Amino acid sequence: MMKRRGFTLIELLVVIAIIAILIGLLLPAVQKVREAAARSKCSNNLKQIGLAAHNYHDVNNKLPPMTGNGCCWGTWAVVILPFIEQDPAFKLYQNWGGSDTVNSNYPAPAVAGSFPRYGGAPNTTNVTQRRFSVYTCPSDKDNAPISNITNNNYAVAGGNGQNSFGAGLVGGPSPPQGYVVMPGMFDSRNSMFGMIISGTTVSPNSRGIKLVNVTDGLTNTIMVGEVRQGQGTDLRGFTWWGDATAFSTFYTPNTTFPDLIYSATYCNNQPAQGMPCVGGSGALFSSRSRHPGGVNAGLGDGSVRFFSDRVDPAAWMAMGPIDDGIVNKIDS
Repeated sequence: MMKRRGFTLIELLVVIAIIAILIGLLLPAVQKVREAAARSKCSNNLKQIGLAAHNYHDVNNKLPPMTGNGCCWGTWAVVILPFIEQDPAFKLYQNWGGSDTVNSNYPAPAVAGSFPRYGGAPNTTNVTQRRFSVYTCPSDKDNAPISNITNNNYAVAGGNGQNSFGAGLVGGPSPPQGYVVMPGMFDSRNSMFGMIISGTTVSPNSRGIKLVNVTDGLTNTIMVGEVRQGQGTDLRGFTWWGDATAFSTFYTPNTTFPDLIYSATYCNNQPAQGMPCVGGSGALFSSRSRHPGGVNAGLGDGSVRFFSDRVDPAAWMAMGPIDDGIVNKIDS
């Protein structure tokens, strides 16, 4: 009878080494496929948001307001909910465009004597603590910095401002010669609210940016783009709150220059992870993503493109404003 021969230790080690090499070769490919799928989902989210803004415009003859009323009474992320198949959530939101003393009763009537903000009940339970897939890029890491209220991954284009909502500068390079702060398809200078509060009444604001105001051309102007979710108490991507709901094209995508957040408490400075920030007066958020080499952005015509981190700074800056007279053709 023949003796059965087993593997020697050397043969076993060789087989293990070969398997390890194969796994090492396969992992990058698997990761590439996973990131490609995530980037595609992210691009589709931006497409849906852009189409929602267009549908809002069709109904209201203006783009969604960047904010309902300053910091805390709703943003564009609430009013486009009906156009991204989230109408039930929208109908439960209270006091969009109101204040701490005047209730807008829009879109939902509120209990008499209550004046909920985005961070108060029942808005938290019904909307701002929910993780909406269309507001989330799967490449990023989810975070909820305050009271389980979510950070998100998409902000509207607020123009080319070096600083909004305050005075002072972030640092970095000086503005180019002839630089003028101009609004984008959403006005980050915070001058166009969705409602007008007068005494104890709230009425719709007839002012607003219309598509016909985008004289630089819808294909040459950014409407919405990617931002990364800040981690811990970091408020980047906190688009239920006025300051973080828009980004600027002052700096190029994934810039090494810091974002500006009004308080150091809400800045988790992580330059090594591509998330530099400083705390101080004002606000400035740049477009950022975890996609290798650039960011996705939705244009005014509803299309979505990928923009390289190495995009020409002047061309990128000019894609923020709606009517600076500079028409760019940027190769993705």
